[in-house]
Amino acid sequence: MAITWRAARIAVCVFTGALGVAGCGSGHHDTPSATRSAHHTAPPATPSTTSATTDPRSPSVHKAPAIGSDGITPLTGATSVKGSAIYPIPGGIKAGKTLAIAINCQSPGRLTVQVQPTGISFPLLCEKGRVLPAMNEIHMSKDHSTSSLRFISEPNVTWSFAVGWDPHPPQQQ
Repeated sequence: MAITWRAARIAVCVFTGALGVAGCGSGHHDTPSATRSAHHTAPPATPSTTSATTDPRSPSVHKAPAIGSDGITPLTGATSVKGSAIYPIPGGIKAGKTLAIAINCQSPGRLTVQVQPTGISFPLLCEKGRVLPAMNEIHMSKDHSTSSLRFISEPNVTWSFAVGWDPHPPQQQ
């Protein structure tokens, strides 16, 4: 079963009063999403398989999520990562833009993503034998010439990610 990022998006909203930053992800860019605390919502259960007949569009930790198909301009990404890591956001953070972070994770454990230096973070709970896709979009209110994504992972979790700027972010409520 093919899972598109639009179908797999999480409705996640993060509001930080001191920073004036809000992030939202939804099933469609033109559909308002409900305000929720940051959490991971898994797509419907699908059988896990490693055979050669695996759908190439299925989420995988061995390839970066394909965020470009949603009109998002990709900046950077990584595949088959185990453990914690830090990746710079090329060009820094631009006020008024929406940062889209897509992640695939697998194996039991927790993966936390921090957008530095904004103070925004969100956790993901990963499962054994199943690749879980997640998407979070965060509207940036301040410029930061130097910024990065910090991933804090339990040692057994394998993950991949892609990050980019979304020119058509979901509507905020």
